[in-house]
Amino acid sequence: MEKDNNMDQKELGLKPSFSIIIVVGWLIFLIMWLAFYSEDYHYDWGKKLAIRLLSTLVMFLLLGGMWAMYGIKKIPPKEKEMFKTSGFKWRVGLSIVLPIAAMIFLIIWFWSYAQPYKLWQDIAVILVTILVIGGVLGPVWAQWGIKHGHKFDEKCEKED
Repeated sequence: MEKDNNMDQKELGLKPSFSIIIVVGWLIFLIMWLAFYSEDYHYDWGKKLAIRLLSTLVMFLLLGGMWAMYGIKKIPPKEKEMFKTSGFKWRVGLSIVLPIAAMIFLIIWFWSYAQPYKLWQDIAVILVTILVIGGVLGPVWAQWGIKHGHKFDEKCEKED
């Protein structure tokens, strides 16, 4: 039991420390930028929000990439079978790329286009962006689940 615990600690390495450093560094950046730099350049609220979204995206990419690679290594062999199922990999890729693309769209929107619009219109853009993500990913995964989900349900029942 202790041998397994030591293996987990070795595999984790510096990931938790790196995560803490990234999050604290991101918070320091936001505080310092908002307190000192955002006013110096007379950014409007849309550009300020775009910079916050961009910094959030960078933080998520750094942390998400690192933890995703660790998580993929820790997938049990029985569950790796799912990755071999037709259509699973591209759906996972789409589930990663689409939210990143949506975040980039929102960054561009708030940096370049949001200013002449009213707040409620900008909120509508955010809501439509979220609905597009759900409207694309929901049916894509539902179709896969209907077609292949029973294969993995049976495996779970056999294991219990």
